[in-house]
Amino acid sequence: MHCMSGSDKDDNKDAINNYCWIYGTYTLKSQLNGIEGKHMVYAGVGPGLNKNDDQIEHTYYQWVCFVLLGQAFMFYIPHYLWKSWEGGRVRDLSANLTFPIVAKDWSDGPRQQLLAYFNSLNTCTHNMYALRFAFCEFLNLANVIGQIFLLDIFLDGSFRDYGAAVASFTHHPRLSTDMTDFVSVNPMDKFFPKVTKCWFRSYGPSGTIQFKDRLCVLPLNVINEKIFIILWFWLVILASLSALAVLFRVLIFCIPALRTYILTARLRRIKRSPVSKIVKHYSFGDWFVLYLLSKNINQIVCIDLVKELAKDLQWTECV
Repeated sequence: MHCMSGSDKDDNKDAINNYCWIYGTYTLKSQLNGIEGKHMVYAGVGPGLNKNDDQIEHTYYQWVCFVLLGQAFMFYIPHYLWKSWEGGRVRDLSANLTFPIVAKDWSDGPRQQLLAYFNSLNTCTHNMYALRFAFCEFLNLANVIGQIFLLDIFLDGSFRDYGAAVASFTHHPRLSTDMTDFVSVNPMDKFFPKVTKCWFRSYGPSGTIQFKDRLCVLPLNVINEKIFIILWFWLVILASLSALAVLFRVLIFCIPALRTYILTARLRRIKRSPVSKIVKHYSFGDWFVLYLLSKNINQIVCIDLVKELAKDLQWTECV
């Protein structure tokens, strides 16, 4: 930050720069309408129209790097939880079965081990495993929505409509058709101004309080405005995809026919009847583990596994 004074011989330049950086700067709402260089010197900078002219304070720029670091940590939490809960189960079950060429000894060792795993006491015990995955998906959604509101609080109510305001501004002309009215300035200049005002208070030689009006340049906001516009669109996209993922997971858990369709479509070269039999007699947690396996092992191996599971299936309902 660099704050300009009316005199080149100001001995307090460094002190004023540090003061305005620590305590923040402000712009005026009355100076956010018009064209720069014609109706005001810079967006948000100019003389106040009256004593009640609203000030927009800007005190966020010291904390931007810490907020971004905190966001990265919050996004990592669902991933860390799932990795801890998953425990490498799919990796262990799919060991040596991921290669495109099926090994000759597939039907001897690994095949029997997988069949024994699904036909043993492990059956009907994967519901909590699947629910934890669904919880992590819900946590992703809650995390994204929470971060949108936290950033809105951090930017003093400016983030919620920031991306929409910038997109709307870029698709509308600055002036009206009759050239008499003019719209607000660029939202980037409004929420992330490059030039702001700052009052510096000090004592004069006789002890009287002196007020010094300073014009401050914030070059860092050239980067901040780009970071937060990208972040706005990214969070909106993530929120939409996370909401669809949660809805999809709920539908899968509640509709057995959908589970049958998804696994059949995943394996392609398999009839619907063996898959339908597995979905009918296995819990949704067992189906979830089998579905994850289908994404991590050779398709031929998985088709053979599903057929054998349907053939050897014990006709007992999961409690």
